[in-house]
Amino acid sequence: MEKIQVDLYTIPQAACGSNKMTWFDVAALLKCNLEKSFPARLDFLHVEFMSQEWFADARAQELLDSQLVNFPFVLVNGEIACSEAKVNISRIRKFIQNLNELK
Repeated sequence: MEKIQVDLYTIPQAACGSNKMTWFDVAALLKCNLEKSFPARLDFLHVEFMSQEWFADARAQELLDSQLVNFPFVLVNGEIACSEAKVNISRIRKFIQNLNELK
């Protein structure tokens, strides 16, 4: 089975005393959920804007510069799976399932 590369791109978390979920919490939740649906196939990466990983990712920078995405966004195998105000896990799962059906 082919690996599925899932990349979550977020902005850096603001330092505040809020009880809301952080982007790290969202990343862990997304990864855990997708690993249950696609066991042993998932490679997951959480990339924060302006981090070393961000600057190494020309594709993500190009998508943002061309205004095809806005934060947060998720790429699956380099394709836009989700670019909404929130990370939509069910949409991302469905995107991966549709990719698998095309193969």
